[in-house]
Amino acid sequence: MPTHEAPDPSARPPRPSRPSPGGSGEPPRRTQAERRARAEAALLAAAARLVAEHGSAGVTLARVGEEAGFSRGLATHYFGSRAALLTRLQEEALSEAMAAAAPERSGSDPVEELCRFARACLDGVRRPTDLGRAFVVLGAEALAGSSELTDAVARLDARMRGWVAGVVRQGAADGQVRAGVDPDAYAVALVGLLKGLIVQAAAAPESFAVDLAGTEAERWIRLALTAP
Repeated sequence: MPTHEAPDPSARPPRPSRPSPGGSGEPPRRTQAERRARAEAALLAAAARLVAEHGSAGVTLARVGEEAGFSRGLATHYFGSRAALLTRLQEEALSEAMAAAAPERSGSDPVEELCRFARACLDGVRRPTDLGRAFVVLGAEALAGSSELTDAVARLDARMRGWVAGVVRQGAADGQVRAGVDPDAYAVALVGLLKGLIVQAAAAPESFAVDLAGTEAERWIRLALTAP
């Protein structure tokens, strides 16, 4: 019959092992830079919701901090001023749109690339994010001259036009765009067309025919760049 030895009273109990980095213990503490990045992202998301629902007039730094679940003064600490926060929000909104619609040139056909750009812009109308809705609201306010962001919107529009012109210019150099197309003039026309469609959709989302608008925008892109 098996027997069990009695424990030695002089023996020390084993020390609990410490979790190794990346193991199953407590997660490592975030760095200050990581904490700041997460807080800024939360503040910008809160600002986007407020702008989308109330326009920029409904945004104050204190209200953004509260909406994000932080202190009233944190947005001031990170952004300094209301105008700086709204400008940053516009930049983030454009970056989101450009990342989806205008990625870095991949060497693909320029006409198809611009058609994808148009489709992505209009898809943003069909399935808007808070950031996308805020972008439309701020753009409309700037268009009416009622926003301190008028100059910022103009710079962001220039960035979009520059991207479109670059696609057309490279396509012309590669022989994929017909001769005689002015890349800069074409960029003005295409960005103006898309912004006009987006504003119409924002004004009457229930009745605006997104699919029809997208089809016609793509038809114009192809005709303008390839028709003899």
